[in-house]
Amino acid sequence: MKKTAVLFLCVLVAGCATQRFGRLSPLSETEKQQLNCREIAIEIAKAEEFLFQTRRTRNDTNSAHVLGFLGDFGIGNVMEGDAAELSGNIRLKELKDLSVRKSC
Repeated sequence: MKKTAVLFLCVLVAGCATQRFGRLSPLSETEKQQLNCREIAIEIAKAEEFLFQTRRTRNDTNSAHVLGFLGDFGIGNVMEGDAAELSGNIRLKELKDLSVRKSC
């Protein structure tokens, strides 16, 4: 019984250890119409910073990495990081395309 409780606690802690990353939303139609060149440049800088921070956090080893690996062999952390990077890359591409369309 005692071993079962310890095992359950370890799995519970490991499951909660998956790192959480933010997400960037794709450009809305309103943004595509209203953003000017200066604002597009600012948004590009924000998206690049988001991607830099996400990649840096993913490469740093911390307790969430270790506990996440124990719980699901790190799959949750990889999936979460991939989804965050994908959202950043999509927004960055849309912003760069918009910049070209508006001749910035």
